[in-house]
Amino acid sequence: MTYRSGKSRPRRRRARVAPALALTALTTLTALISTTGCTAMQDDGLDYTPRKMAVKDAKDLVRRQSSVILDASGLRYETSNGSPDVSPCEKVEHGYRVKHFWKAYGPSREVLSAALQRLHEELPKRGWKVYRFEKANSKAQQMQLDVEDMKLHHTVTVEEDFVSRDPAASKWEKAGRDGLFITVDSPCYVDPEYEAGDQ
Repeated sequence: MTYRSGKSRPRRRRARVAPALALTALTTLTALISTTGCTAMQDDGLDYTPRKMAVKDAKDLVRRQSSVILDASGLRYETSNGSPDVSPCEKVEHGYRVKHFWKAYGPSREVLSAALQRLHEELPKRGWKVYRFEKANSKAQQMQLDVEDMKLHHTVTVEEDFVSRDPAASKWEKAGRDGLFITVDSPCYVDPEYEAGDQ
């Protein structure tokens, strides 16, 4: 599964396969597709088989993951109240993902930056893997953290979202409040009741 932002996970090198062996493997894989109905070939490049989970349960799980992030950050201030969104997994029948966008605020940039550093140090202790912790590839060059829960396979991006102090910045760039912008993204799940467009 390619990580959605920042660096991609290292790809394993593929071993060379003799043509006869490759044909046998393809035949076996074709048979597997017809019996299981869900493989990497069918689910748009996914390198895993999506779990079955009701949309409601997947939303609740994403909310709990957001709570884990907030708790690990140590921030005890205001947060935005965004709700999880559901979108279809391409080419996966009844497949969907859940995303949760929200923002955590603090009394100062220093406290927010310290909270991001705390996440970088604390989340690996809780079973998360860090894929990126560096300046974002953006005009503001603010710090960004990309992590994955290695058990549940949710991916999270946490970015410093600080209002510009540049005198030449536009009114729009100077609007808003300093905070950490968090994106929680679930893996693909399958719910027989789900149809594209459902929320």
